[in-house]
Amino acid sequence: MKVKTAGLWMAAALLAVSVAGCSSGNSSSAGENTEKLKTEISKLQEENKQLKEENDKLKQEASAAAVAATGNTEAADSTNEGGSTNTSGSEEQDKAIVKGQPLTIGGIAEYTITKTSFAKKVIPSKPGSFYTYYEAKEPGTTYLAITLKVKNLGGEGKAADSFAEMQVKYDNQYEYKTFSTLEKNGGEDFTYTNISDVEPLKNGTLVYLAEVPDEVQTGDKPLYAEVKIEGQTYRYTIR
Repeated sequence: MKVKTAGLWMAAALLAVSVAGCSSGNSSSAGENTEKLKTEISKLQEENKQLKEENDKLKQEASAAAVAATGNTEAADSTNEGGSTNTSGSEEQDKAIVKGQPLTIGGIAEYTITKTSFAKKVIPSKPGSFYTYYEAKEPGTTYLAITLKVKNLGGEGKAADSFAEMQVKYDNQYEYKTFSTLEKNGGEDFTYTNISDVEPLKNGTLVYLAEVPDEVQTGDKPLYAEVKIEGQTYRYTIR
């Protein structure tokens, strides 16, 4: 479009020179040249007009395309964000472990939660003449005890404290850590899990204890335990 515009100005300049030269040159020849130049200028003006119209149309199309592209990008971002949220929610969803229903992991162990109870003092299931017990010392607290029976399905002895880890959560926000103990002599006494093994194809009774406020026992808010087994977290719903 710049070339055409320059040509238009040159034609106009030549026309002016030709008109100025009419007074001293051949009037007939000058007149013919003038008409030719007028025709050329007219053509150039028409072409310039068409180019301007085409240029304006291209600008409008480019602007519309840019707006459409921006809208598509925003829609895609919104879709991706929604998809990420859903995926995150799915990944964070814990599997369930239910009291009385064995959870079996091939080659590792079988896990069964058999009992859940609150008590100020926790004793073995079949206390002998001499036994260890656990008592909540802090005023206004009690123990939440979760009994987990395990069967070692591995080929060698497995440390009692490596079968599972537990954390109690109350009202979906208050977290309480647990520690474990292992029944021995058929439930007559407790022993430490960190110094005990469960031999292959044998059973062990683990008790996980969390010292919690009395409100956790008497309240009606949600209460569950997160049970971590072999890197996977399972949710045990208490209420």
